[in-house]
Amino acid sequence: MRHSLFCFRSLAAISGLLTAMGTVPAQDKVILQRASLTARVTISGIVEDYTGVEVSIRAESDQALRTYPSADVVEIQTAQTESHTRGLKLLAAGQLEQAQAELEVALKREPRAWVRREILAALVRCGLRRGDYSNAGARFLAIMRSDPTSRHFRLIPLIWAPETLTRATIAEAQGWLNGNVDAGRLLGASLLYDDRELKPEARRALRELSASTDVRVRNFAQMQAWREEAYAGDHERRQIERWQKRVDELAEDFRAGPSYLLGRAYAARHDYEQAAAALLWLPLVDDHDFRLAARACLEAALALERIGQHAESQTLLQEVSTRFAETPFAEEARGLLDRDKTTELIPSRRRR
Repeated sequence: MRHSLFCFRSLAAISGLLTAMGTVPAQDKVILQRASLTARVTISGIVEDYTGVEVSIRAESDQALRTYPSADVVEIQTAQTESHTRGLKLLAAGQLEQAQAELEVALKREPRAWVRREILAALVRCGLRRGDYSNAGARFLAIMRSDPTSRHFRLIPLIWAPETLTRATIAEAQGWLNGNVDAGRLLGASLLYDDRELKPEARRALRELSASTDVRVRNFAQMQAWREEAYAGDHERRQIERWQKRVDELAEDFRAGPSYLLGRAYAARHDYEQAAAALLWLPLVDDHDFRLAARACLEAALALERIGQHAESQTLLQEVSTRFAETPFAEEARGLLDRDKTTELIPSRRRR
């Protein structure tokens, strides 16, 4: 499934959603790549909605609404508020608190439901980068209420590696777990998977959700259940091969978390080359969960060091310390780099 890319243009020169005449909305452009055509097609008009199923656009106010499959959308060019623009730039720069503040303002000012979902998706990313699962989860579920078919389901803030949660987050996760929305129950079960008191309830919910009619929920619920085994290292090689096959069958948008668990499973069996290959999917292909991508990059570096690929390991440690500088894993990467520099300065006789 093709990724949809958004290109937003500032409203500074337009002063709101209306032109200087005050009656004609700014034109949007939807760029499509139809499966039956080699050339791209651009449709101009007003985008009325954009869901996981289709984009709806009206070329003129007196014309009928036209719809196209979301899978055909390459890019949508539309106006955005200044706070939306600033928020996205700050998020890209890793200035997370300022980004969240700007995006919250943008959310209040944006009247279009489909653009509001784009802002909410950016807020989910912001929450993930901060390790704020409560905020990220609430924003994700708001997207799902607005569009259950959402293209942003891949952003669901599940936990794939050990995380320390606040009491407030645990309480909110329990509410989601006890709700009647499958996506919310999956989110709650993931956050409470290792909770001392609520673990049995969370794992029971995952078993139930493994039969969900929503294939996205079903796949993630089944793969979340790998967590304990992935770290234990007592599984057979054939089991990891089955997991690998399952991950390869997923759409690329959904492979990040499962690839991390796959990497941990390989590492637990001391297959460090395969572990690094699986872990590197996150920093190289899909880093939407920025903290998890940083963790995966660090663990891939350690795996490569185990098999003597020192130069490659050093490159990955440098990547963690710079690209993922605001994450907790950057300090550990810098510590390993400093240790290696110190070791290099020790005369060979003293090393022995």
